[in-house]
Amino acid sequence: MSLRTGLALAATAIALPVLLNRTRETIPMDARARQDAPGSFVRLRHGITHVVTDGPETGEPILFIPGATLSQWVWDGLFERLAKAGYRTIRYDRYGMGFSDRPEVDYNQHLFEDQIADLLDALGIDRPVTLVALAFGGPIAAEFAVHHPERVSRLCLMSPDGFATPLNLGVRLAMLPGVGLPFFHLVGDRALKSRLPGYSRDPRVVARIQARLSPELRYQGFKRSLLSALGNVPVHAAEYLYRFLDTRDIPVQVVWGRQDPVTPMPPQDVLRAVFSRADLRLLDGVGHLPHYERPDETAAIVLDFLHTHQERA
Repeated sequence: MSLRTGLALAATAIALPVLLNRTRETIPMDARARQDAPGSFVRLRHGITHVVTDGPETGEPILFIPGATLSQWVWDGLFERLAKAGYRTIRYDRYGMGFSDRPEVDYNQHLFEDQIADLLDALGIDRPVTLVALAFGGPIAAEFAVHHPERVSRLCLMSPDGFATPLNLGVRLAMLPGVGLPFFHLVGDRALKSRLPGYSRDPRVVARIQARLSPELRYQGFKRSLLSALGNVPVHAAEYLYRFLDTRDIPVQVVWGRQDPVTPMPPQDVLRAVFSRADLRLLDGVGHLPHYERPDETAAIVLDFLHTHQERA
């Protein structure tokens, strides 16, 4: 640890009792907080999960897995187009985010794997499902597919984490031993909001995201669960998972904006070595959220993949 970092941490420790009183996580995630939320709620083994379904109930199911910080609404712009095409779209909030519970557990791959399996069971889905995952959701989707290949028809990974994904200074300091959650309570809102301009070069997209994220930062347990998840999910080194997935008989599509600074694309030779059999769609002039910046084009790309690789029996 550098001298500058040590001094900063010492100053934070001295001021901590006063500063902690200013935390913005003031609202418990309970029935009152959920009363105006869209969709429905199901009680799973680790807690309540918020889920929103669209499209025909008999349609082929598509489960959307969100990234690290933006809850199920991050799929706006894509789910509507797939639902209109006849698919049953299922969006949910991972434990610790959105309107789902924040259990007092480690937020790791096993927890998120259980949540997906339990949710599919609760919804009565007994056929293979297509997983569409964004960023942080990439390693979660890959591990679920590796462990439950019979339950997965296809994977579409958008800007998947796992290739040395960068974290900003506030988050990195919060993950240092002896600092952790108290420090993240102090800097978390600023650290998370500072990432938003990188989501798109279109200020309208950034404004939409900030307007949706800011209210959710007030809910208790969000920062605790996020910090735990960042420490337990392989956001920096998931290549081994993707390489293992590449050996399975599960069609994979990778959609990535070439100008994504939030989850920068690795060199193409690395990408093609890891996803040797995948349908790679690398988009020029696009950032972290292709379906926000180019919704029609992104939906067409995903639909082409779905139609090319028919549902597994």
